[in-house]
Amino acid sequence: MAQEFRLPDLGEGITEGQIVRIMCKKGDAITEDQTIMEVETDKAAVEIPSPFAGVASEILVSEGQTVAVGEVLLKIEETNGSSSAGAASKSSDDAPAKKSAPARQESPAPAAISSSTTKEPAGLEATRTRAAAAPAVRKLARQMGVDIDSLTGSGPGGRVLREDVESAAAGGSPAPSRAAQPAQPMPATPPPAATALAEPPVIEGTPGQDNWGAIIKSPLSQIRKTIARQMSKSVSTIPHVTQTDEIDITLLDAMRHELRGEDGSGPRVTMMAFILRTLCHCLRTHPVFNASFDDEREEIIYKQYVNIGIAVDSPRGLVVPVIRDADKLSVLGLSHELSKIAQKVRDVQFGIEDLRGGTFTVTNYGAIGGIYGTPIINHPEVAILGVGRTQERLHMEDEELQTRLYMPISLSFDHRAADGAQAARFMNDIVAHLSNPALLMIK
Repeated sequence: MAQEFRLPDLGEGITEGQIVRIMCKKGDAITEDQTIMEVETDKAAVEIPSPFAGVASEILVSEGQTVAVGEVLLKIEETNGSSSAGAASKSSDDAPAKKSAPARQESPAPAAISSSTTKEPAGLEATRTRAAAAPAVRKLARQMGVDIDSLTGSGPGGRVLREDVESAAAGGSPAPSRAAQPAQPMPATPPPAATALAEPPVIEGTPGQDNWGAIIKSPLSQIRKTIARQMSKSVSTIPHVTQTDEIDITLLDAMRHELRGEDGSGPRVTMMAFILRTLCHCLRTHPVFNASFDDEREEIIYKQYVNIGIAVDSPRGLVVPVIRDADKLSVLGLSHELSKIAQKVRDVQFGIEDLRGGTFTVTNYGAIGGIYGTPIINHPEVAILGVGRTQERLHMEDEELQTRLYMPISLSFDHRAADGAQAARFMNDIVAHLSNPALLMIK
């Protein structure tokens, strides 16, 4: 009898998901709890295991398709044993006269198949180790006929990159491994500009023509749909106001380098760790910005905990992993959490729960480029802080010309919950603490 495998409930408020990868095919043996599909929803990818065993008799969805919770994904035919291996064992017991059966039992099955050109037994591709790679890289591998899970990636943490796939398709060796860098999701100064023009990205979609020339129609991914809904809701329901300021972080930057030491043996603390520590204090003393606005009841909900979200550009799109109880962490503790976030995002190992429960968000667009911005509030929060690119400027002080380091910041806030005067005091508090590191030491 065939069992229907349906998309399970993946969490509160989730009604649909996009099939990123189907990890079995018709006729494959399925074991209980075997991962058979990867579904992307609410900015996170979730691996879906099978609740029962059997043989995949019919697959009703395709990669890239959006399905609703409860929709049938595939049908699994029960085989009185749970797997083709069990069925094979039973048939060998029924026919002991066959000499080939003992030989199969004496020879252990290979643990993995390394060649991408070797034909795999049914079900093997669904059970072996899955390589870390972005969905676009996986699609490119399928188009080029490359078995991506057999590759050793040259990216951080062994991540398979586009150049690895292209090299494998050309019959060459993987790209040289990139040296693992310390996690720095929020550097104080941006990396140097590229010296050569990068190749244009591969745009996935359906080619076509409009009145003026060639076009490509590309359907929105589940992540982009989520971002679009969230941003539209934020802009349409929240009256945004953005205030800007700049901070002289010369002393703070010098203190960071002193902590590191001349020999580099001290702790490496990012500027963002100090920003977060400052925000934890300021959100406690300005609680209206550590709150959410209830549209229906027309009330402000003041959060008695501080969970700060960090907006990060990931291979799956914009995600906001959350540091919970950030106010209970030291600068070093916050720096450690930022490193963990960087690793999770880099390896695309974050889950849905990592993105929930935030009370305030920080976005560091200056790490890529840009001085000031007007960040959009992460609904239902009431404020978001944007950090711009730091710049050295000449400054006259006591009739002496000095070089100082300045960091621009932008605060977008919900004008229903707070007014300009409250925002100005909040910003003044942030500026005071980051421009004078001594204040951070006594908090």
